[in-house]
Amino acid sequence: MKSFEVSDSVLDSLKGLVAAHPFLTLVESERFVFRAPTEKDKKYIACISGGGSGHEPTHAGFVGNGLLTAAVAGDVFASPSTKQILNAIKVVSSDKNCEGVLLIAKNYTGDVLHFGLSAERANHLDINCKLAITGDDVAVGKKKGGHVGRRALAGTPLVHKITSAFAEQYGGKYGLDGCAEIVSILNESLVTIGSSLDHCKVPGRKFESELNDNQMELGMGVHNEPGVETLDPIPDAKELISKYMLPKLLDSSDKDRYFVEFDNEKDEVLLLVNNLGGLSNFVLSSLTHLTLDLLEKEYKMKPKQVLSDTLMTSFDMKGFSITLLNASGASKKIKAKFPEIDSVFGLLNAPTNAPAWPTINTNEAPSYDESLLKDEINTKAVGKFDFKAFATIMKSAAENLIKAEPHLTELDSKVGDGDCGYTLKAGAEGILKALPELEKKDLTLSQTLSQLADVIESSMGGTSGGLYSIFISGITLGVIEHGKEKEQVDREILAKALQQGLDTLYKYTQARPGSSTMIDALEPFVKTFADTKGDFSKAVKAADEGAQSTAKAEAKFGRASYVGNSSDIPDPGAIGVVEFLKGAEQAMN
Repeated sequence: MKSFEVSDSVLDSLKGLVAAHPFLTLVESERFVFRAPTEKDKKYIACISGGGSGHEPTHAGFVGNGLLTAAVAGDVFASPSTKQILNAIKVVSSDKNCEGVLLIAKNYTGDVLHFGLSAERANHLDINCKLAITGDDVAVGKKKGGHVGRRALAGTPLVHKITSAFAEQYGGKYGLDGCAEIVSILNESLVTIGSSLDHCKVPGRKFESELNDNQMELGMGVHNEPGVETLDPIPDAKELISKYMLPKLLDSSDKDRYFVEFDNEKDEVLLLVNNLGGLSNFVLSSLTHLTLDLLEKEYKMKPKQVLSDTLMTSFDMKGFSITLLNASGASKKIKAKFPEIDSVFGLLNAPTNAPAWPTINTNEAPSYDESLLKDEINTKAVGKFDFKAFATIMKSAAENLIKAEPHLTELDSKVGDGDCGYTLKAGAEGILKALPELEKKDLTLSQTLSQLADVIESSMGGTSGGLYSIFISGITLGVIEHGKEKEQVDREILAKALQQGLDTLYKYTQARPGSSTMIDALEPFVKTFADTKGDFSKAVKAADEGAQSTAKAEAKFGRASYVGNSSDIPDPGAIGVVEFLKGAEQAMN
């Protein structure tokens, strides 16, 4: 696997973070980042976290007002030293309004030892300091976890945010013990399970994995350690979440892993779907929707709030984790001890300028009038025609285009990006689907063409869908201008309408005959149809000759224009036009 390598990846990463966010200060010699107090004259408890690097944006990305006061970075997947942590404690506790320092460490042996020792030494220096440990994993059950407890996964950033907001707002009143109690309550209310298609690539190290192309792992940690189960073959996303992930979070019969009790229909729940580093935003959002859908259908659970973001990673690991926080349970326990707090959501959503914390806008989403989206036929009714004959011709044309898809795809794979055949096929399928519905509406030709323009644009999408929709919209306008409301559309009117469609298309594209595009087939067809007073077969022949001529010219438009030599291969878009027309010709004959 390829990766960009830098000489000192940890320090360079921190330098880059601070350069982009000038309110942060980096102490290079100790590799920790800190920020100034949010309010200069208010008593507070400082919160420091940290750990091995490689989990970005955890931890340094969460330093900011209303979140961590400082973060200490160790080597990749290795705890920072006691010296680093202690020096961070000294710096942040030097502020006169800081009444104590809460260390929030993940439940891994190195972190617990080094942060714990730092807290002890800080107290020897008469600095009020305490360690709180986070753990939210359910992959490793109670029996195997034993006295070690649960690993810390993506629930940790939630603990950072809620606890830090409390420490900043109420730390002066409830002190260090009160802040540590918040961490404890949150741990009791959090569960997380992760999964990944493979291990991550650590910069500077060789990529290693025992998984083959048909395997993935369930219950991955964030240090490249193996999961608790290898899945072979790889299930689809729905099966993975439904069968393997959610049951480990919510199955009350699994006593070994049922760490948090949920009243699925009554409890307010926070859902976090976290990117472990290697997923696109598109995939992450899709997985979030799928998780929400399965929670509601299979568990009758509707989370009150959803976070879908990259909060705790393992470099480029191609996986994600699902975290559930029983906000009702946590809020009830917190309010019993700290009456000012009605809900953890208030602390979670409190403002912060931390670089990596997702901006959360809790304003009510706007509503809209759904009637605005209904398909209304406002096109002027012009042009009587035989719809059944029209539908027969269009059906034959669409089917012939669908039949040609493999050939078009093959051509486009050589001169473009390989999707022309699929795009045209999608448009043809849209036409086939729309025809029975259009027949029920008793429309004129202008209205029918207007509807088909919308169908083609929505079914094809992209540039091709837009171009064909514009062309048909132009034809529609031509029928309206040259036809009459209650009279049959003849070939002369149709020829004028086709020309108007081409003229309309030319307003929005610079492509002309010789550009090696669909125009090389379309213009000869339109011109010949007019010149021969509506001889469809001669017009199709002219279109075919125009399409074949594109094999002798370099593409000047579209993705094919970016590809190397395309002059030996006919343009797939032009060939697609001809295949559609030939299908129509078959029905007409």
